[in-house]
Amino acid sequence: MPRVHVDLAERSYDIIIGAGVLESAAEHLRSIVAGRRLAVVTDAVVKQHYLPSMQSALDDISSRWDTYCIDGGESAKSFAGLESLLTQMLSDGVDRGSVLMAFGGGVVGDVGGFAAALLMRGIELIQVPTTLMSQVDSAVGGKNAINTSHGKNLVGSFLQPRIVLNDVSVLRSLPAGELRSGYGEIIKYGLLRGEQQFSWLEHNAHALLAHETEVLTEAVRMGCETKAQIVSEDERDHGKRALVNLGHTFAHAFETQAGFGAFPHGVAVAVGLIAACELSERSGACSTGLADRVRSHTHAVGLATDLPGLSQAVDWSALELHAHMAHDKKTVDGQINFVLLNEVGKPFVTKDISAEHVRESLVALGASSCK
Repeated sequence: MPRVHVDLAERSYDIIIGAGVLESAAEHLRSIVAGRRLAVVTDAVVKQHYLPSMQSALDDISSRWDTYCIDGGESAKSFAGLESLLTQMLSDGVDRGSVLMAFGGGVVGDVGGFAAALLMRGIELIQVPTTLMSQVDSAVGGKNAINTSHGKNLVGSFLQPRIVLNDVSVLRSLPAGELRSGYGEIIKYGLLRGEQQFSWLEHNAHALLAHETEVLTEAVRMGCETKAQIVSEDERDHGKRALVNLGHTFAHAFETQAGFGAFPHGVAVAVGLIAACELSERSGACSTGLADRVRSHTHAVGLATDLPGLSQAVDWSALELHAHMAHDKKTVDGQINFVLLNEVGKPFVTKDISAEHVRESLVALGASSCK
């Protein structure tokens, strides 16, 4: 099975990728768990469909394991959801010698990872992501966060997992919309990697969305490898790691304006990528045509390509969206850090962007400019 290494000295770990990873979970987890107590944080869907395949392995390697179910939706990424989870685990006697396994999608990974970072000032974490988005992005890199009324992922922690198990077999059971949403993050990694990888996506996207194992495995490997390289160089997000936020400054503003959970995060990211390309063109960073190319690919895989496509019910005001960006976690001293592209494979971070160009880019995606 493909294995991607995240090189962080004493916090280094591997990402195991392939079909059937869960079936060999005991082999990968034994040295980490080794008779310790395990707290498995999951949601109702994963508990019903996938946890039974892990039961014998967990019985074999742990002294005791308990399941803690949280809501799989964005509402769980809240202070209330986090407090409820922590209270349950503390009431059960989960202690500093225990290991927390986050077994589910991005919400489970975020809330479970944050809980692990806080409990007893930090216990060890295992990530077992079950969605395309979480496998390729959120489960890798050690960032764990919840949302607030001020914006997405504004309260959180860094806690690197001991290992990440990416079983692409579980992706076959995802609804088409869920897999398509995760593909929004895949597009991002193609744009970050370069022309060869993005062209590969343009030729293989439909095979991926048809759950072809080899294509899924390669796409997940590509995303994990890209993020692992960046995280290894900038674990705490002081510089280069900002590149993995391509499209996200826009996407988080869309989600804040609409209300968290109004549409899938990956769909917002796809539109955010088009916005970032529009801004790259308008600011003179790249030649004309990049935004149309990304828009064409996004449309070809059935993702939204503008703000009305995200939601017809939201008042998409360019001024309000721009104001939301000022609360983004990448904003420093009132200056918004934008990730833009000189061309495919050549991203950069800049603060030197005019408000007019930002708003023009939002209007190009269907936002109103009058209020």
